[in-house]
This record gives sequence, structure tokens and C-alpha cells, in this order.
Amino acid sequence: MLPENNNRKKYAIIVIADGFEETAVTDFISLLREAGLCVKTVGLTSGLIGSAHGAWLMPDLTLTDLDLLINTMSISVIILLEGRKGLSRLETDPRVHRLLRQVVAQHGQIATSFEGLHALQTAAIWGNRHEKIDDAKETTVILRAPEQSLEAFARDLIWRLK
Repeated sequence: MLPENNNRKKYAIIVIADGFEETAVTDFISLLREAGLCVKTVGLTSGLIGSAHGAWLMPDLTLTDLDLLINTMSISVIILLEGRKGLSRLETDPRVHRLLRQVVAQHGQIATSFEGLHALQTAAIWGNRHEKIDDAKETTVILRAPEQSLEAFARDLIWRLK
């Protein structure tokens, strides 16, 4: 189902590819939706996407769908979750790079762990230098600390988005 054409509604987008970590994705979707946020999963391709452990998920949108809608919806945050295999697919897809750059240009944020920083480096959003991340809502990149649980990270995102 495509999002309604409403510029006032803000979206959290979770980008997934084959090899994604199903627990992280399903937990994030649940927590953010329970908090009343509009969350959409976006797959690199249409159809079911296989997780790292054999579960399958049907994304709400494909990158192609999102390309058609990007100028009619406000994306607050792009979420790149754990899963080396899935993240490596995101890192090599120029459509993902373009999406990340476009969301940052529109003052959106990107949430990921240190594992996902390579995708940001490849998309030319995050330099190789150590950049300071603070607690301000205006921060472009929101990093999950290594000791931070996924639930705590999701709750932090909810606070930032509300």
C-alpha cells in the first residue's frame, strides 16, 4: 500500500535487503508503530525479501515506488539496521545512495549502528573522519552506541521524531 499524498505526514523508512536481521526490523516496526509513527519498509526489489535466518518479509514499498513518491512525502528518518549481508547490499546500490543524499538534503536523518556507517561513507554522507554525534534533534546521523539495546535505540528515535 502506497503512502497517502500528504506532505504534513512524516515517515520513518526502514530500508531492507536480502540478509536483513529479522528481529531488528520487526522490533523496530512494532515499537515505532506502537508509538503512533508512520513506518514503511522499503525493499530493494519487489516481492518477498529473505532474512539472514530464513524468515521472509514483504516490504510496504520498493525503492522504485519510493522514487516516485519522494517529493510528495516528508521522510523524517531512514533506518539502516544490523545485518552485514543486508547492509552490504545497501552499500552497493546507487539508488540507496541517492535516497540517503536526498533525505539529508531535505533535512531528514539517518539512523544506524556503526555497522551501517560504511553505507553512509559509500553514499558520501559520512566522512572517514570521526564526526561528533550529539543528542540534538537536528543531528543528521543518529548512531546506535555499541552498548545500547535495539529497544533503547528505537525509544531514542521515537523521542527524536515526536
